[in-house]
Amino acid sequence: MPEITLYSMTVCQPCKATKRKIAKEGMEPYLREINVDEDPAARQFLIDSGYTESPVVMTSFGDEWTGFRPDLVEAFRDRVKAEAGA
Repeated sequence: MPEITLYSMTVCQPCKATKRKIAKEGMEPYLREINVDEDPAARQFLIDSGYTESPVVMTSFGDEWTGFRPDLVEAFRDRVKAEAGA
């Protein structure tokens, strides 16, 4: 099953906007949200990977990005639908 992982922070407007966009596009069933304020191991993973801003988004298709990118959320939606044959 496709997955979109959102590494977010508690006080982060781009994180909240990304989560809203994922929900608006009907992709919430594929969402796995990890709050790095509550998960030190996830926070360290992002630091070790070189990320310096939030949110960080990774998909099961190998896409990764930072910040609020509605175009890439839409691309994820399109790919999920294409794979489902919709």
